[in-house]
Amino acid sequence: MSDQNIFIKYINDNYQLLKNKYRKFCSEKHYDWDEDVFSDTILKCHDAIQRKGKLEDKTAQGIENYFFRSFKQNIQREKQYCRVSKRDLNITSDNINNIYEDWYNKFNDSSINKIKSDLYKDFSVLYIMHKVEEEFDSEHFYLFKLKSLMPDMTYKKLQAKTHCTSCRQKVVDVKNWVKQNISKKEITDAFKRIYGNLL
Repeated sequence: MSDQNIFIKYINDNYQLLKNKYRKFCSEKHYDWDEDVFSDTILKCHDAIQRKGKLEDKTAQGIENYFFRSFKQNIQREKQYCRVSKRDLNITSDNINNIYEDWYNKFNDSSINKIKSDLYKDFSVLYIMHKVEEEFDSEHFYLFKLKSLMPDMTYKKLQAKTHCTSCRQKVVDVKNWVKQNISKKEITDAFKRIYGNLL
């Protein structure tokens, strides 16, 4: 039997005895008992023995001494971790749901507002594209669409892709027209006409 299996078998056979003994140790030394640390120590010891390939002392006392030293070190270190030092002990499993809901409502939009916001953004883009398509020839529209809908599309890339030497000016012409002729109010009114009763 491998050394790590010898270790894990001893822990398994004496699990409750060890747990009670270490809980008493924590109480006497005024440490906070943490069952997660106890379980985690078992795994860490097992992994360490597996890495080293051997357990120095395979007797029951040797295994327990090794496990106890590791547990004591881990329980002392636990206080240093952020998850412990920053823990709010007023929060319990009984009130966590209410606290989370209050926090979520304070700092996040409701899901319906998120959907409405996303829908409005998508609608705005489509509305502007539709108006540009009505007003300009197909080349102006195509250049403006590529430049607007592809975030990494520089004018240099646009010219290389379309072979249009005046692409910058054509896109700027369309942008200026959009600024002068399409207001946010116009888009919002159109949005409300179509989706007002749905959301």
